[in-house]
Amino acid sequence: MKITFLSDNKTEKSKCLAEWGLSILVESKGHKLLFDVGASPIFARNAKKLGVELTDVEYVAISHGHYDHTDGMEAFCDINQKASIYIHKDAIDEDYALDDDGSIEDVNYGIRWSEEFKNAVKPRLILTEGVTKINDNMTLVGNVPLLKEYPMTEKFFRRNLDGSFRDDPMDHEQFLVVEEDEGIYVISGCSHKGVMSIIARVKDLFPNQRILGFIAGMHLYPLSVSEQKKVVDTICNLNLDCVFPVHCTGMESIIMFKERLGDKCIIASAGESYDC
Repeated sequence: MKITFLSDNKTEKSKCLAEWGLSILVESKGHKLLFDVGASPIFARNAKKLGVELTDVEYVAISHGHYDHTDGMEAFCDINQKASIYIHKDAIDEDYALDDDGSIEDVNYGIRWSEEFKNAVKPRLILTEGVTKINDNMTLVGNVPLLKEYPMTEKFFRRNLDGSFRDDPMDHEQFLVVEEDEGIYVISGCSHKGVMSIIARVKDLFPNQRILGFIAGMHLYPLSVSEQKKVVDTICNLNLDCVFPVHCTGMESIIMFKERLGDKCIIASAGESYDC
């Protein structure tokens, strides 16, 4: 499997740009899948600078309905008119987070597509729920059961018709499993349902497969240092070949991974490709 980061929080390539967003080109067994499309057309700009042909992409998988993973979709559809777009049936909506004072922010963190674009892209959307097989070796998994001992690290809300708010359980978040001959790789956008909940779900669905690598925004930074260490230690004890703590993981946790895993922890950068 080969992965190319077209968008992430940092870059060390002079010809590429970085942003608070994520977009990963996944190439495996002759298939090309784009996992998320970042927060802007930056991923497409970077792809052009790198000589990556987005017209060759067969599938797009959207990890969850937040702007930093979906706002580049219109740019992608302008370039590629054929790829199927896999997105959870509950993802296309507004989403709100808590402010520092505990009130709900008046900022839409969800999908910000215009109504015109929603209607235009609708024929290309494949609405998912639960487990969705994309092809012979790629599977999307949503509706992840939440482990009680590992609650979500951030709360999100949906607006009701009367203007009030309800909790968003983030069931629209989905992760990708790529099956290789030696085992599987797991790719997650933000892991809002919890890294440990995702890993538990992977073990349930693929009990006889070894997890080779975990490539993920892990959203650990809101946790205390001791809570972050608990999660990091658990992942490190899985004896993975590689861990990519990207995007929203948080610097403290990234440092912990690097200290524990050394070269097996890869701090990714927009514009870089990695053979797993």
